Amino acid sequence: MNRKFREIDATLRGLNYSTDAHFKWLVTILRFVANRDVELPEITHDDAHHRCEFGLWLNNQLQDEQNDSHYLLDISAKHHQVHQTCRQIMASIERQEECPASYDAFEVALLAFTESLSHYKAHLLQLRTSYDALTGLPLRRILDESFDRLNAGAEERGLYLLLLDIDHFKKVNDNYGHLTGDAVLRSLALHLEDNVRRSESAYRYGGEEFIILLRANNDREAAAAAERLRHIIADAETIFGGHTIRITFTSGLTRVHRGEPLREVLERADMALYRGKHGGRNCTMLINRNLDCINVST
Repeated sequence: MNRKFREIDATLRGLNYSTDAHFKWLVTILRFVANRDVELPEITHDDAHHRCEFGLWLNNQLQDEQNDSHYLLDISAKHHQVHQTCRQIMASIERQEECPASYDAFEVALLAFTESLSHYKAHLLQLRTSYDALTGLPLRRILDESFDRLNAGAEERGLYLLLLDIDHFKKVNDNYGHLTGDAVLRSLALHLEDNVRRSESAYRYGGEEFIILLRANNDREAAAAAERLRHIIADAETIFGGHTIRITFTSGLTRVHRGEPLREVLERADMALYRGKHGGRNCTMLINRNLDCINVST
């Protein structure tokens, strides 16, 4: 399953667990006020926000996460404020002073902290819907959102789009059932992910169609990469429900040129894919901007 998809799920689990731990921390405060017979650094120390269970989780996230750092930094600031206002209440109680302002500040800080958590969780849940539940691969929406950024350096870095379609996939569903078909799709996605470089991305485009953004210096390198994937998939087996299934795919490959909209690139790749389907399948068709199309299969 896609690494990012797994990371989102892991982040949600960690966020939920550590948020629950912080509510328990509130109960710990009450016990501390009532008994005051132990030292609790997660309440009394100046760096208490780093010592509580939520703070430990948050610090790990801040070290590992880059894309969502603005959410985490906002949560961190609100979390710090919660602990700071809590210590102010503790100090007022210690001095046996009236402290309505401190309680008000603590309430405001708690509400702001909860709101920042809600915003982050909503963001994660929305992001999660951009990934295919069956294969874990990002869907077309992720490609749409990231394509212009990738396209900005397309000429220098050599960016190619590979649009592939499983050959005779309907027969898999008709002969073995849709559960087996789903297993085939998951297996294909796993093999694609395992055999593209970290700088490259695989997407589920729809149905039995997938997209891969490849990095290559020229057409020859891109064709070799596409062919390597085609041979890997042709040699792979999916074993499910007592059946052993082998599949092949046909693909259209084209270079992405700077400034090109995704729609134009996809139309060109789809044209090459169509020619491959009608020319015998199980092949890679390379098409250029002039719509010259050649079979590069080996």
